[in-house]
Amino acid sequence: MNLATVNINPWEPFAGVREFQRQINRLLDGGPGFERSVRYPLVNVMSDANEVVDLEISLTKGQLTIRGTVKDSAPEGENIVCHRKERASGSFVRTFTLPYQVEEDRIAAKYDKGVLAITLPRAEQTKPKTIPVIAG
Repeated sequence: MNLATVNINPWEPFAGVREFQRQINRLLDGGPGFERSVRYPLVNVMSDANEVVDLEISLTKGQLTIRGTVKDSAPEGENIVCHRKERASGSFVRTFTLPYQVEEDRIAAKYDKGVLAITLPRAEQTKPKTIPVIAG
């Protein structure tokens, strides 16, 4: 009598969900097959409904860090009840690794109407050099 070896795998009801999550993580991380075409960080620091206070920007060893606090814009009062709140409030921190060296003394930041714009001029020594080709 021949006995065959049979592998019995336990039923995993959430295996499909885990695979879907892995695919989404690869998409968001720009993994193989999902490379990002954008070469700069897309960031939504805040919206018009909230007010940012105590905004701080720092640059250390090629790491740009933005810290701040978003104030809750929900109306306050004795007879006011908030049934649903979709905007976050509180402290936030976001750090980016810069793809090149910058001229630190020329960095500028401007905050206007809910938009934070940071200008990071590329250091001259890291800019690509054009090499002339001589025919002949």
